[in-house]
Amino acid sequence: WLKSFLSFSSPWPSLRGRRRPFRGAHRSLRSMRPLDWVNTAMVVAKEAAPIAYDVSGLSCAIPKGDLAPGDHVYTWKWGYTYNHHGIVVRTEPCAPGCTHETLRCCSVVHFRPPADELPGRIELVSLADFARGREVCKVRYEVTHAEFFLRRSGCCSTHAPDTWPLVVLRALSLLDAEAPEGSTSDAEPAAQVEYHMLVKNAELLARWCRIGEASGV
Repeated sequence: WLKSFLSFSSPWPSLRGRRRPFRGAHRSLRSMRPLDWVNTAMVVAKEAAPIAYDVSGLSCAIPKGDLAPGDHVYTWKWGYTYNHHGIVVRTEPCAPGCTHETLRCCSVVHFRPPADELPGRIELVSLADFARGREVCKVRYEVTHAEFFLRRSGCCSTHAPDTWPLVVLRALSLLDAEAPEGSTSDAEPAAQVEYHMLVKNAELLARWCRIGEASGV
């Protein structure tokens, strides 16, 4: 068998003197301009984005028509660096083309962080004010531990949520029912609360509304 192996003639020597099959492709890659590389990368990223977003939790967008009272929702900010959370407390069917700018259409309780000289406060806002042009996503509950560790932080939870009436009551109990002095009677309820990025923020508020003591808040 050794003689047979040594006498075996590989088919590769027959390629000597011929044009290599990948030489043309190699030259075409070298001749690509920087803009061509960018366009190619954008096409590949566009095709892979749905899969990557589904794993990372960036693609949990939900239309307004599928929202229900008690839903824990969030939006991505600063280029998907962090998410801002809220609780839906009211939603009604609306006409096509509705911009969701009224509390009757859809209202959300959230913890608005301090900005400039305005302190942080818990307030009731419309869906449009909460989203501010961004996609609204819904937090998934009762997911497996594998999914919990695969997805981005704040997108899902392994806990079982409480019933929606209790969730809504918790969210509304955090609001100041009285309108601020000197404001109109139809002012949106709000309560000024000290905001802390780590221990008192929008995500922790929404988690407490959704699962109560299990949130650890």
